[in-house]
Parts: sequence; structure tokens; C-alpha cells
Amino acid sequence: MRKTCNIIIIILLTLTAYSCENVFHNDELDFMWRLDSVEFIDGVDFDGNPCTVATKEGLWLSFARNLVKVDDRNSYTSAIGILTDNGKQVSFDFSMYEEPEWPGTDTLLKSMGINTRLSTFSITMLDNKKLILTGDKTILRLTKW
Repeated sequence: MRKTCNIIIIILLTLTAYSCENVFHNDELDFMWRLDSVEFIDGVDFDGNPCTVATKEGLWLSFARNLVKVDDRNSYTSAIGILTDNGKQVSFDFSMYEEPEWPGTDTLLKSMGINTRLSTFSITMLDNKKLILTGDKTILRLTKW
């Protein structure tokens, strides 16, 4: 009887371990990140104005499973998009926000260094405190909250 109980416990523990799913390829990505700065690679912002680095305040990216949320706590606006994480890159898809039903979505994304509703960023650095995402036109520097 005791042997049977031990076998059942081992089977249950094994099934539990196999049923646990990694949320991300990079477990450190999961949580809220404060956007500290946006670096414009070509030296001009999205409007064509000269700008190398824009310091940011009150802007947040939150990652949870297959979702990304961008928040501007200064204007109380936010948008939720689909997140794809393959371990080396993250892709954001905000294409479900159609104008004019969602005015300001593009402005919010651009303020966060995201130029288009479908964007891909390489993960340049990721640890428990810092995240650097490099896109075609911008480098986003974030701190875990």
C-alpha cells in the first residue's frame, strides 16, 4: 500500500511539473517596466525633429503572458496589445485599435518609442532590473518596477 502511494505521489508531481508552462522564454520579462528613455537611432524623432535621447516619466510597459499594456500615467491613457516573445525578440501588435474609435493610440505608442502598431524589438539586455529593447528607429531603456 505504501509503495502504491509513493508511486501515485511521484506521478502527480511529475504531471504537475510537466503541466507548468513558462510564460516567457525570458522569465525576467514578466511584470511592469518603467520607460526611462527613448533613444532615436538616426538622431531625429518620429516627427523629424532633431532628438537623440528623450527622457520619459510616467510611461509604463507591462508584460503578462501574451499581452503587453502601455500606460501613460500623465494623461491616464493606455492600450493593450498582443505580445509575441521568442526569447531574442518581442513583437507588439496594437492593430486592433482602429481610428477614430481609439483616438490617440498612435500618439501614445509614439510617445513610448513605438512607431507603428506592429513593431518588433530585439532584446539587447534583460536582467532582473533592466531591459533594453532595440527597434528599427529607437532604443527603449526600461527599469523593472
